[in-house]
Amino acid sequence: MFVPQDLVYLCTTPEQLNAVNERLLPLIAHDRAGFGGALFSDALALLIMALWGISPGARWLWLTFLFGGLPGFVAGFSVHLHIGYTDFVHLLPAYVAFALYVGGLVLLYPYMMQHKRLDAMETMRSSR
Repeated sequence: MFVPQDLVYLCTTPEQLNAVNERLLPLIAHDRAGFGGALFSDALALLIMALWGISPGARWLWLTFLFGGLPGFVAGFSVHLHIGYTDFVHLLPAYVAFALYVGGLVLLYPYMMQHKRLDAMETMRSSR
């Protein structure tokens, strides 16, 4: 349930935590499982939106991706920064996820932010 960086940050071992309170480790495991479930739910929601919603001119969806993803990254990074838990290896998955998130937004921007009017005109031209 712990990654090595967690125990270094806490300056403790699972045995010491269990000695403090035998309910502490199950509580931490519960918290980790809940976090994993939330991540999976978010990923599933993003996948569904991406599979059925990405289209030219779907500006609302691009904005949903932008404003839907920011709170999680801001909260995650700011909490780690605030408590001083800034181990690079521990945060590496979050850095990679943020890079993919920004990269996806940048690459989708021109396609999804097109004006629908222009798309309709192109369709009319191609049908002639």
